[in-house]
Amino acid sequence: MTDSLCEVLRKHIIAGDVAPGQRLSETWVAERFDVARPTAKASIDRLAGEGLLRRGRYKSALVPKLSADDIADLYFSREPIESSAIRALAAKSEVPADAERALKLMTVTATMGEHSEHTEADIALHKALVAAVGSPRLRRMHDTVMGESQLCIAQVRAKVGVDLVELTDRHGAILDAIRAGDPDGAVVALQRDLHGCRDALLADVARAEAGATAAPG
Repeated sequence: MTDSLCEVLRKHIIAGDVAPGQRLSETWVAERFDVARPTAKASIDRLAGEGLLRRGRYKSALVPKLSADDIADLYFSREPIESSAIRALAAKSEVPADAERALKLMTVTATMGEHSEHTEADIALHKALVAAVGSPRLRRMHDTVMGESQLCIAQVRAKVGVDLVELTDRHGAILDAIRAGDPDGAVVALQRDLHGCRDALLADVARAEAGATAAPG
């Protein structure tokens, strides 16, 4: 039950149905989804651990609105972890099947313009690459930043004209370089993807802040 509720809540948060800043109390979750309070608490705790929720005052949880500093730090943290993983995979010319499946799903959802589903597949691809290395510690470090990454990616893609096809091609280039046994090329392709996403997110935050400053009152 906890797994199912986490998945439902995750989809609502990523889709923007639960807005940034909105509080999710255990009572609200229990009543909204007709589950027991302990199940609601366990689900909130798990999503808080993933970074999709943050514990606020009085132990309530809310969907965070990530700042420019948060975004820059997320991508700064992701790059060395993912670079290490894809170098190890490229040294063996090994593309994990889960990453191939995620890329196929990205291709389908890109043509359909399904931003939320594309984001999920994007995150799944990166997680599959790190998981395939077989290092539990590297995977744990990666998991600590991927929830917040998924959240900030979803928040910006819902508002700006992201070219999902071009973004999918960037991910395809990472897998192509790994398959070709080219560690340096794989890292360059990864950096192109991560830096592009980071810069788009930071530009969106800057536009939002500029709009708020210019608003009357």
